[in-house]
Amino acid sequence: MLTITNRDEAGVLILDLEGQIDGGPKSEKIQEIIKENIEKGQKKFILNLSDVKWLNSLGAGVLIASYASAKRQEASLKLFGVSDRVETVLKTCGLIPDVFDVFDSESEALSSF
Repeated sequence: MLTITNRDEAGVLILDLEGQIDGGPKSEKIQEIIKENIEKGQKKFILNLSDVKWLNSLGAGVLIASYASAKRQEASLKLFGVSDRVETVLKTCGLIPDVFDVFDSESEALSSF
């Protein structure tokens, strides 16, 4: 199960994710939220993965699709709070460091814009 809450911080939309990103309907909501906000003019996104306990390859696919949606519209999507377990999956899929910018803290991610 995945819980998503979002908040605006200095013009950046932060999605706080909690639980598992497994590629199911709840996980796909990440991309939907990003697309909806891009349509409203939002260009800066951060995914807070601090409370994500598990990510599989389908979940990584959701993150790729979200990144691609942002990139197509000249928006940015960055990550922070990536656990060792999630980092292993993202590295295995070739997503970090080549695709995603990953930061240790929210403040570092915010200041990167």
